[in-house]
Amino acid sequence: MQIAPRCDVLSKCDITMPYLLRSLLSCLFLGLAAPVLAEREVHVIAVGKGYQTDEFYALPEARILVDRPGHDVSLVLLDGGEMHWQVEATAGTIISEIVLSGSRPEYSKVSLSGIPMVGVHTLGLPLVFHPWGRDYRTLVETLTEKFGTERINSFQGTYQVHQESVSVDTLDRTTAGLARDYLSEQLSITDDLPPKIRNWIQNGADSNDFSLSFDVSGITLTGPTGTRRFPVTSNVPDIVLPVASVYDPASQMIYCMTYGAEGFLYSVDVQTSHWGVVTSLNEYDAAGLIYDPDGRSVITTGAFSRPGEIKVFGLDGSLSSLFIPTTAFPGLTDLFDYGNEHGPPLKPHVFSGGWLLLEALASRDSANPDTGAYRIYAVHITTGEVRLLRFRND
Repeated sequence: MQIAPRCDVLSKCDITMPYLLRSLLSCLFLGLAAPVLAEREVHVIAVGKGYQTDEFYALPEARILVDRPGHDVSLVLLDGGEMHWQVEATAGTIISEIVLSGSRPEYSKVSLSGIPMVGVHTLGLPLVFHPWGRDYRTLVETLTEKFGTERINSFQGTYQVHQESVSVDTLDRTTAGLARDYLSEQLSITDDLPPKIRNWIQNGADSNDFSLSFDVSGITLTGPTGTRRFPVTSNVPDIVLPVASVYDPASQMIYCMTYGAEGFLYSVDVQTSHWGVVTSLNEYDAAGLIYDPDGRSVITTGAFSRPGEIKVFGLDGSLSSLFIPTTAFPGLTDLFDYGNEHGPPLKPHVFSGGWLLLEALASRDSANPDTGAYRIYAVHITTGEVRLLRFRND
């Protein structure tokens, strides 16, 4: 539906007639040239709770002032239900379309310059308050497809508004996530990365002839010569929550770790079946690990809400650590409901020359990187530099 916020030549807008036709007829009657409008702008406002006026039975209000003279504006309003959107526009501002959605748009209404709007309700758009997370990406992709644009021009989200109007008066040119294909511009170069890293990116992981199965009673190693079981021995702490393990064929050593409570990093000598404790994790929850034979160290990534908590445990007892916030990994928050749930772990694949190659899969239950959305990063564990190397969206 197309609507007009205000007409200079008509005393009252007729919302039953498309605005552009009405404007054209008015200009013809007045002998004026029709105005040339800039490209359509899409502005999004999300409000959780409106302002309660003195009228007891009235819906809470959200007041919006659109100040974009000479521009064709599509306004997207998102709420949690039971909201009266009071929209005003400055002279020369053209609001050609209003979309009302959110969790319960059927319980809300919109007025434009005091005139009730009909036909603006749209089901299915997620109510989000920040420009990140899986639902936000769904919102951007849906709106850019609907309006035929490459990006939305601004996003404002708040859990509650007050009596003052929310202004739509500028274009946001700095927030990368407003664009539909924003990650393509954030891909980094790979030419200066170590050969092992570049080889994995181009060819994937090398074939692995060994597999491990780690549980509370021990660990099982399966290889070309068969399967061997290594029951946990009484000289090490009980295994509570086994999380990950890795086998180094050169040294014939298994390294495995647990999380929850204190947590431990264990070692198992395949030749002697001897269990040992490399170190206590001191309540550090890890999700993935690899073994670096050159540095004789085990490198781990964090679990739950801290996937970027990376630690390097040297077999000589040394320890170094690095914490990278989730938001510092480009596109990682696209894979989950950031702020309301834990994201996918960052699985380490290769370590070489100070660079750690990490992979995040959208589905935590998927073991196949060829399906679903994913992100591949390189992290320098000394400087903390993060590079996005590959990505795929659903």
